[in-house]
Amino acid sequence: MTIAARVFTLAVIVSTALVSDLSVEGVWYVSVIAIGAEAISLSRLLPERMLAVLEGALTGVAAIAAFPAHEAALPYLATPALIAGIAGGVRWVSLVLLGEALAMAAYGWLTLDMYNSDLAGSAVTWLTTGLGLGLLGSFTGQNVRRGTSDSSYRSALDLIRQLHALSGKLTSGLDPVDLADQAVDIVAEDVMVRQAVVVVRHGSAFTPLRFAHGAMGFPIDDAEQLLHRAWQTRRPVIGGARVALPMATETERVAVILVECASMPDSRTLDQVSAKLEPATLRLNAALLFSSVRESATSEERHRLAREVHDGVAQDVASLGYLVDNLAASATTDDQQRDVAVLRREVTRVVAELRNSVFDLRNEPAAGQGLGQSIATFARHIGSHSPLTVHVTLDESATRLRPRVEAELLRITQEAINNARRHSGAENLWVNCRVHPPRAEIDVIDDGDGLGSPRDDSHGLRIMQERADRAGASLSVVSPANAGRGTRISLRLD
Repeated sequence: MTIAARVFTLAVIVSTALVSDLSVEGVWYVSVIAIGAEAISLSRLLPERMLAVLEGALTGVAAIAAFPAHEAALPYLATPALIAGIAGGVRWVSLVLLGEALAMAAYGWLTLDMYNSDLAGSAVTWLTTGLGLGLLGSFTGQNVRRGTSDSSYRSALDLIRQLHALSGKLTSGLDPVDLADQAVDIVAEDVMVRQAVVVVRHGSAFTPLRFAHGAMGFPIDDAEQLLHRAWQTRRPVIGGARVALPMATETERVAVILVECASMPDSRTLDQVSAKLEPATLRLNAALLFSSVRESATSEERHRLAREVHDGVAQDVASLGYLVDNLAASATTDDQQRDVAVLRREVTRVVAELRNSVFDLRNEPAAGQGLGQSIATFARHIGSHSPLTVHVTLDESATRLRPRVEAELLRITQEAINNARRHSGAENLWVNCRVHPPRAEIDVIDDGDGLGSPRDDSHGLRIMQERADRAGASLSVVSPANAGRGTRISLRLD
């Protein structure tokens, strides 16, 4: 915008000078100032509003220096005021005009022998024009800045309203797993499907979204090349008894259906199946996008809560520890010292709980870290920050579960480990994790006192069961687990 203002003003000045047969001396002066100002602007050596003040003062000096050929230089006085209005508002417009007037008055008093009414009248005219343009620029800049800051939220608000209005009309829903099942059913209408899996791509790896018609009798890793070829070409690819059917729209790839066929279909049948998959592809794409937005919002909210807890209540409680230490130093009796020591241990425990809560909130499966690795990291963290001796057994394949399923299973396991740490009184904790999609088996076992009678306000097990239901997993709790002691919490995903 500043480039346009300077270029337009110079074009007007040059054309006016040529048509009116004015001296070009003033044109040269303001051209040098404009080019220098734009160079500084592009290099960001000065903020635009401060640069406008400097540019205006130099323009005032140039107008006096060009006298009596000042008519071509004076119109440029309005340009710094316009730029200041756009970049900084009314206050900076006033500073630019004041700087221009003072520069012209001071340099004129030093260099001119006498007062010139024509020069003064022209200067006032263009300073007034600069005031008008500066106010217009201030109004325009304010609207542009407000529109820029709010436009993303306005767009998001419009999209959310549209989604809310449409959600009730989506007869197939927005569950990617259900929609993947529907896609496999479409394929099964024309192809003799023995087993099938719908995979989506995360980074450079394929992740199973849904296994259908039984678990695959062969690892997904063995079909990587077949899946990549179908993904890249957007065409069905045959490999032995398997067929990879891409699900893609005109603009993006969505998923691949890997099918083990009882009888290999011909190319015409595969083309027909691909055409029939187009509506299912669109529905699945919408569901995956919706899930991605939901997961991103959930992750961001967890991180926000972690920051709030760490920077707020955790710091406040930690500060209480210093006050308790001061009380301990001033205790005069054994009873006081004993009570203060109990209070100090309780404050230390609360601080440790808050720090563990922050770790819980921030710990989630990363792009290069699977569910088993995330569970192992969390278990080792608990082992290093509690009296528990933690034993971790991990068996995890390179193939990942769906992100949403991984997140739910991780939260359940975290809750089970935390319950053992807080309430069991155990000395040992065993965490066994086996992940081979579509199956996952997780056991959390302690040698503590076992589960007591649950309180009316206890929701831990209920929330764990709700998470298991969302992930499609089964949850079992056995207490006592062994020889009258301990608790076993088991998760099974088939």
